[in-house]
Amino acid sequence: MGLLQALKLSPPPGLGGATPAPAKHEKLFQASETWRRTHGHANERIAALKAAVKSHCADAHPELRQEIEKGLVKLDEVLDTVDHRLADSLASAAHAADENARKAELKSAKAILTEYIAYVKSGQLVAHVDQNPFNVKTDLKGLLVAGLTTAAKAIG
Repeated sequence: MGLLQALKLSPPPGLGGATPAPAKHEKLFQASETWRRTHGHANERIAALKAAVKSHCADAHPELRQEIEKGLVKLDEVLDTVDHRLADSLASAAHAADENARKAELKSAKAILTEYIAYVKSGQLVAHVDQNPFNVKTDLKGLLVAGLTTAAKAIG
């Protein structure tokens, strides 16, 4: 037993202890907010693509426009897959009551991050959005990769 423990004193900042430095908490919280912003920007870019498609097809037959609308709903799969679970998990890790809870939440965040990376890397829908023929520059993959990179760095 160390002297500080015997005297029931906390170690000075930066000299150890049971919880990570406040900077780590802040880094996790900031990463959660960054992912929320990334998700919001992705939503805006997908909405812009949808609007361009609708505009392009505005003069089409009503039945064709209905079919196009149904097809555009499929674009929501991207944001339904890379959703807010990562941000929620990072925020939970940042605010965990103790180190064990933090480690458990970080394990969950890593699993979600791995799922998202696999989807973005192999997801044909993300590629189709980026390669759209409607002159809407989405760079959806680049946006998502940047947000996931920030999260990965925070998780460590």
